[in-house]
Amino acid sequence: MGLGLNNSEIGIMQNLGGTKNLFLALFVLSFVFVSCVSADDVLTDQAISQAAFNAPEINKALNYYGGEKGEAAEYLVRGMLGRYSRTGIGLDSIEMLYREFPRTTKNWQFDSIQQSKGKRYEEMTQDKTLDLQTLTSEYITHNIDDSWRMKESRSWNKDLSVGEFCELLLPYRIGDEPVSEWRETYRNALDSISGKIGAAANSVEAAAAISKALGTICYNIAVKTPHRSALALLDSPVGYCREECDRNLYAMRAFGIPGAIDEFLVSPDNGISHQWNVVFDNVDRRFRMFDNDKYPPIRDSIHYDGRRRGKVYRRTFALDMERLKRFREIPDAPSELTDSHLKDVTAEYFGHNRADVRVDGKGKPVYLGIFTPEGYRPIDIAEKSWSGKAIFRDVEPDLIYFPIVREGAEYAACGNPFMLLKDGKVHEFIPDMTRMGKATLTRKMPLWLHSLARMKSVVGCKVQIGQNAEGPWLEVDSIDSMPEHSFYRIPIRKASMDTKVRYIRILPPPVQCSQISEVIASGDSLALNRLPMSVVTDSLRERKKKLVDGDILTWTNYKTVHPILVLKVDSDNDVDNIFIVPRNDDNYVVPGEEYELFYFDRDGWKSLGRKTSQGFSIEFAAPANAVLWLRNLTKGREEQVFIWKDGRQLFNTNLGSK
Repeated sequence: MGLGLNNSEIGIMQNLGGTKNLFLALFVLSFVFVSCVSADDVLTDQAISQAAFNAPEINKALNYYGGEKGEAAEYLVRGMLGRYSRTGIGLDSIEMLYREFPRTTKNWQFDSIQQSKGKRYEEMTQDKTLDLQTLTSEYITHNIDDSWRMKESRSWNKDLSVGEFCELLLPYRIGDEPVSEWRETYRNALDSISGKIGAAANSVEAAAAISKALGTICYNIAVKTPHRSALALLDSPVGYCREECDRNLYAMRAFGIPGAIDEFLVSPDNGISHQWNVVFDNVDRRFRMFDNDKYPPIRDSIHYDGRRRGKVYRRTFALDMERLKRFREIPDAPSELTDSHLKDVTAEYFGHNRADVRVDGKGKPVYLGIFTPEGYRPIDIAEKSWSGKAIFRDVEPDLIYFPIVREGAEYAACGNPFMLLKDGKVHEFIPDMTRMGKATLTRKMPLWLHSLARMKSVVGCKVQIGQNAEGPWLEVDSIDSMPEHSFYRIPIRKASMDTKVRYIRILPPPVQCSQISEVIASGDSLALNRLPMSVVTDSLRERKKKLVDGDILTWTNYKTVHPILVLKVDSDNDVDNIFIVPRNDDNYVVPGEEYELFYFDRDGWKSLGRKTSQGFSIEFAAPANAVLWLRNLTKGREEQVFIWKDGRQLFNTNLGSK
């Protein structure tokens, strides 16, 4: 009997067992697919085989229990297949570096010395140790006993099935972090809320206590690491969404709160991935998403956090054999989709649906694609169709998708971009060149939630002018609403002062912290004739120099506790306009830079011309019903597709409300 396995499946099994036991791994997987033998039994045998010299410890754990706890032990061992830890001196050094962060701020960043050290540590050799070959029976049984005790002692877990327990409470690890004894440590660290958790009426209320107590991490992605250990996340809560989700999940499971981590692989907004936590609601048996400090877990809805998702996957502990089978016949299937620990849960967020899309796949597998600045990225694979159509199931409605095929290491569109409408109909974007209209464009990327908050941060700032650093001061503006553009312009009327403006003073908002990139004094209304400036505020002068460094991507915090900010105009020329630039992504249209607009036709992207912007927007003639792409040819790389409809530039972010 031939094995009949493709390269994708071989790669998957190499990840599971390494090359030493590759032949056995390939054999058992093929045997499962073509026979009636239980997949669970085969995977348990494979786990014992992978354990090698540590097999007696694994068998000891398996034989320690009977009944439901015995089922849990087998589930845990099967889930250990391919699980490993990454360790090394460099990773230890990064952890030491993380301990230097100040716990009083959420916006801490590495300084240049820390950054240099971190990059050097990041490149050091990492060791990889398989769980099945290192974990003791004592560790395994202690983990089972502890999590089972939490299952039995929490009222919200009384109807939790063994399978749900195994997936949502039992796992001892999340990713490739070092294994540790973390459950009791987390309970001790959060002992102040243990009473509140114990008194919670349901699992969602208990998760809300965890979310409130932990808060957000100190955001920093300057150094790339594997998953950090559970204990390190308590000691130094540094990282990004992945670390925050990991820490939340450890805490939830330590207190017997069933939960998981959901994610999208590619954002329709900005092309990156994102994760968030979900808690299993024991009342109606739904998963409720939450985000610390922003969207606490509640029972009356599934939160919409402003992000478009496309496809949503849940991280599982157990291997998903159905997923392996689905990609078994796909040559060179993308690794991001063949991850056997991903479960498609899109329907939990948007319901079941189906999009039948016309394609010219030329016999190749067709993928559901998202446009990113680096090219198309796959987020799902279509079902086979013999009618010239690809079938995509369970997708977020009101998003721009592309049917794509793989061509070497890249992907190419194999049909028109499309959108699945909420009524179940599929809308194809086929440009109508007989209906050309004027499109006035202001951005090349959507203004998504983080940028929106940063733009709003300057609301409440007051701007004053004077001839001397000590005043007197004349107030020329108070920012009372979010700026419509990154360059917030304040015209200076000549009659307002007897002499030239020499100093600018900015008073911070009374409540929130302002994040300001630049303060510009200009002799014109387009910020092209910029006058040299310097910061004269005594305290924090070095950090505040970012305000006049000419780099829109550098920024500084400005709070009421800081000295009032005073800047000097180092020129005898007249100041006609002052510009306050909030921290932003520099994706607005700005004067003097060259842009090119493209539209998608069935055979690819076509240019609608190039122009140099004469203001803070730019106009092009564009066909109706077209997907458009605005490129800045002068600088930058962040760009996203959009449509022009009803006089508005609509990115994916703007196309759906929920």
